[in-house]
Amino acid sequence: MRKLILCLALLFVSSLHAQTIKFTVEGIVQNPKSAKFAYLVSDAPLAGKADLFLVRPMDGNHFQLSATSDLEGKLLREGFIFVDERGAITLAEVKAKIKQKAWYVGGSANLKRIFLEDVKLDIENPYNLASAKIVSGGIYLQQTKDATNALKERKFLNFIKKNADSPVALIEVGNLVRYANIPGFFKEFDFSSPAELYSALSSRLQQTDEGKAIKKKIDGPLKK
Repeated sequence: MRKLILCLALLFVSSLHAQTIKFTVEGIVQNPKSAKFAYLVSDAPLAGKADLFLVRPMDGNHFQLSATSDLEGKLLREGFIFVDERGAITLAEVKAKIKQKAWYVGGSANLKRIFLEDVKLDIENPYNLASAKIVSGGIYLQQTKDATNALKERKFLNFIKKNADSPVALIEVGNLVRYANIPGFFKEFDFSSPAELYSALSSRLQQTDEGKAIKKKIDGPLKK
């Protein structure tokens, strides 16, 4: 019995440091034109680890990118997808385009920022993936859109409360910390500071390494 308990404990500890997820990103391209291959790229969460790079031939106007990914202790892993007529584009070529600012993840129309999760997308134009619509799945991707809308409507605290246990909420709170020292920046919102948003997150998120790191940044200015 003691050996069994020890084995279970070791498995639990190792799972905290090496979580893996299985995911499938699908897309239906309404007008594929000359697009014949779909790509998925995700930088490794930790330096020295292998980046994720997938390329699959399209089946008519449909593509499917499935894999298993290591979260390396992170709550979520981001990536992006694109389609092309060529099937021999390399990861080095993609990184070079981004480094040279020919491509910008989150800005270039041909790239679609995603999370590594099950999601199916409806794409009208293969060279404008940024406007792709979620058909099914994509819980975290949808939450990111909801967060953007909540910021525009100045109802962000309400968004955090509704998604208090979501990693997306934690990420979004972290993104706002940089504005904490700008006088009056939050006066039009439904919260007064990132600290107020952080307190609305679940205790589970607050106790994660990422949660503690964000709390440290929030508390930093107060200690000076």
